[in-house]
Amino acid sequence: MKYILYFKDGFIKKFPLNKPEISIGRKSDNDIVLDFDFISRVHAIIKNGLQTIIMDTGSTNGTYVGGKLVNESELKIGDSFNLGGIEFFLRDGDIEEFKTAKELHPVFELINKNFSNESDSKTKYRSDIYSEILKHIGLLMMKGENFSYILSQISTYTSNINGFGSLVYITKDNEDINVIFSIENFKGTMELTDIVVKKEKSIFSKPNLFTSIPGKKQKFYSYPVKEPEGINSAFLYFPLNSEKREEKNIERFLKTLAYELTIASHFFNNKKTMINKVNNYSVNNSEKIICANRYMKNIIDQTSKIAKSDVFILIEGESGTGKELFARLIHNKSKREKESFIAINCAAIPETLLESELFGTEKGAYTGAFEKRKGKLELASGGTLLLDEIGDMPVNLQAKLLRVLQEKEFYRVGGTVPIKIDLRIISLTNRVLSELIKEKLFRNDLYYRLVHHKISIPPLRNRREDIPLLIDFFTQKYSEQINKKIKGFSVKAFRTLTAYDWPGNVRQLENEIMRLVNLVDEKENIGYDLISEEIREEKSIETDKNIFESVAKGESGSEKTFIIKMLKENGWNKSKTALALNMTYQGLHKKMKRLGIEQTENN
Repeated sequence: MKYILYFKDGFIKKFPLNKPEISIGRKSDNDIVLDFDFISRVHAIIKNGLQTIIMDTGSTNGTYVGGKLVNESELKIGDSFNLGGIEFFLRDGDIEEFKTAKELHPVFELINKNFSNESDSKTKYRSDIYSEILKHIGLLMMKGENFSYILSQISTYTSNINGFGSLVYITKDNEDINVIFSIENFKGTMELTDIVVKKEKSIFSKPNLFTSIPGKKQKFYSYPVKEPEGINSAFLYFPLNSEKREEKNIERFLKTLAYELTIASHFFNNKKTMINKVNNYSVNNSEKIICANRYMKNIIDQTSKIAKSDVFILIEGESGTGKELFARLIHNKSKREKESFIAINCAAIPETLLESELFGTEKGAYTGAFEKRKGKLELASGGTLLLDEIGDMPVNLQAKLLRVLQEKEFYRVGGTVPIKIDLRIISLTNRVLSELIKEKLFRNDLYYRLVHHKISIPPLRNRREDIPLLIDFFTQKYSEQINKKIKGFSVKAFRTLTAYDWPGNVRQLENEIMRLVNLVDEKENIGYDLISEEIREEKSIETDKNIFESVAKGESGSEKTFIIKMLKENGWNKSKTALALNMTYQGLHKKMKRLGIEQTENN
């Protein structure tokens, strides 16, 4: 039987569609009564037959399906609709499910109990954040998301909590500890060794477990999650040096979260609702730029604001940093979002063909041109044109593009009739255009036509706190794509991946995770031996907190400065410096070569 799920009065409720019409509204004689000011007296009617139809009855605030205002819309199983801010989900199941609808009640009872006694404004504000996060997790369960997807969303919510520490979700399998999920907001190195997952919350303190200063112990908290099939799991929380009261609030929040996830894991397991949602959590989804770094978050905020205008934008950054993701974010948040998004790679197309690709051709323009063909400029008119690797565009073609931008019209190759265009241009480059201008390889006047606003994406090595989130993200993505269940990562493998510098940035990380997911056996954890040899050989710098603080802020050059400082302190003795940095001699040599560090008379 079909039924709808919705959230009301702190509980998830179910209502069976057991008659042809179900009315929803504020009046007491409706089938579903919602006594809220933003709900009309009879807000909407659900018609239930071979098809399920939601019909708005002329409500004041409207009925929304898929974010769009509708008068009438067909609903499929799994679809949702929204009335006055309340979201409803259409599901299908056995009639027995309607007798209880209590599987999630304890969670929300605990939420209400935990956060009902706060009074002052600061605590109340914090309490609201924690309550909202827990309720959003419950809503994900209502939507039929799988357990892994729920875990992956936690970092999105906790990023709004100031002073939130590091959170690691682990499973214990015999003697092995597997890292399933992590949010790392500390400055230092973490080694998960000899962890005991107990039935009740415990506080541990071990010499080599978490060290921000070598040899110093750091407490952490364990919140067990009782997954089905005897899986021994827990959240490990490493607090920052925050005020005691806030730390207690976070502890209480995590205890409730662990209990909620216990119920979630059983809910999905018992009801067999493990729905593949990879399309909703794809790296190609411009709404999902995975990051925890504050500098990156500021860039995303600025990008979202500037997207609403029509200014031309240059996005610069190393290869593989995700420049095209930002370009798509700009397009999707602009007034041109419903129009075309057309991309052309200026470096991948030979110079002789690039002009015709950009401007199009008329029939008979050259030998083999048997028909008229539109170019990228024309196809993108009304929408957005992405010029990838703009720094590699030939200089003679730059002059022609400049004229197009000045006149807002162009001619096809071999054409005589001008074609008017209206488009926004986003340019990408992994080169420094100011240097190309000095070398006469890029036109100065074109630069100022194309660059009204500039966005610089930092390399992954300068935002290390994003690496664990990206590992989680790509592991979920590719394990779901090939329908393979894996346990997670061995601790050694996980630490190796998070410590690596990733010179190829996010693209290299994604390729490595895709490779690992395909190599690992079903229901096994990804071990250290599966990791690519070049990554296993490279040792990352594990030093005092100054280097990590500069990296967290996205400051370029800080790593190079720190290494030079350490080399000077050790008289440019590479063996001593490598030992001080907890690196191999070969690892230091490679890093010096990559950063361009050489001993000179001046240093």
